[in-house]
Amino acid sequence: MGSSVFATLVELGEIGRLSKSMKKLSKELKGTDKYKNEQYCAKLKASNERSLALIKAAMDVVVAIGLLQLSPKKITPRVTGAFGFITSLISCYQLLPSAPKSKTP
Repeated sequence: MGSSVFATLVELGEIGRLSKSMKKLSKELKGTDKYKNEQYCAKLKASNERSLALIKAAMDVVVAIGLLQLSPKKITPRVTGAFGFITSLISCYQLLPSAPKSKTP
């Protein structure tokens, strides 16, 4: 449970850091299309990955609370199982290889 809580905090911090750098880069690219900039797209992709990791870590906290029976009235075994299943699906998705980048001359 502690690991999931700290993972959630780390992901929140990283998303905040990425958000600040994206805003700064967005101001620098004010006159151009920011989605055509490689650096901006890389930061956006990293932000999306961190957001998914944050959701997974938060759901892992709920699973841990359910397994430890810290709140048996609100987090029933059914809820624990559903959240565990969803976090497993997220983990499988994160393990998938990324799509190959098409190279256009």
